[in-house]
Amino acid sequence: MSVGNDVLERKRGSGWSRGLDNLLDAELSRWFKTKMWWIQILVWTGLINLILFMVALNDTGAPKEELLMLFNIFLGLFAATGVCIIMQGVIVGEKNNGTAEWVLSKPVSRQAFVLSKLIGNSIGITLIIVLVQGIIAFLIINFVSGNKLYPLDFATGLGVHVINLFFFLTLTLMLGTIFNHRAPVIGIPLVFLFSQQFIMGFLPELTRYLPWTLIIPPNNENFPSIAQALMSGQPPYSYVPIATTLSASIIFVVISLWMFSRQEL
Repeated sequence: MSVGNDVLERKRGSGWSRGLDNLLDAELSRWFKTKMWWIQILVWTGLINLILFMVALNDTGAPKEELLMLFNIFLGLFAATGVCIIMQGVIVGEKNNGTAEWVLSKPVSRQAFVLSKLIGNSIGITLIIVLVQGIIAFLIINFVSGNKLYPLDFATGLGVHVINLFFFLTLTLMLGTIFNHRAPVIGIPLVFLFSQQFIMGFLPELTRYLPWTLIIPPNNENFPSIAQALMSGQPPYSYVPIATTLSASIIFVVISLWMFSRQEL
């Protein structure tokens, strides 16, 4: 007995969105229908919140500013590094092993291929790394250390981390459409991530434009990072880094779509 075509679901779409739903479903399945989701949660909890928990447990009088700064630095730096690692092979790996060429031989547009990687990984990273770790940190600071945080303020600060990670996600994705080897794809974002403080030291006028101050206090300034200020219910020293980081991310996405549409596989 054969399976008739009437039991198969036909996916419709045309132009740039052709095949996007199927590809996106595959990307989300990789995050949430395998062991990846709980392994990622355990790994990131150990990297980001374990030390925070130990500090809050051993020093119940620690001020919330100190705990928030600790959480924001760990989430900002460790998660950005992790995003670069996660995204390094998303495009390059599939180009090198022939998967991209095989997928694109189907009724799938190149724009849908790139966008599925962008959307699927953005959702997975936001939910597992930012949201879950944010909830854990919120509980630690409120109930272990005894400090008071307001959920809406804290959620607003987490939104800044989403913007920061989206910057490195789109940057790594863009480099994957440009290069055919992993070294520059992961190396360039990591070098930029950790060289920002030195760039600001040589060119202090760039402090207001780089993603660094979204999650790290500005050099030689008595201001908290933008994320920490918002989590504390305070106005940040500037909203400019949010605007410039988002603008750069959008540019990276546009370049990714343009480069991949012109590339021979």
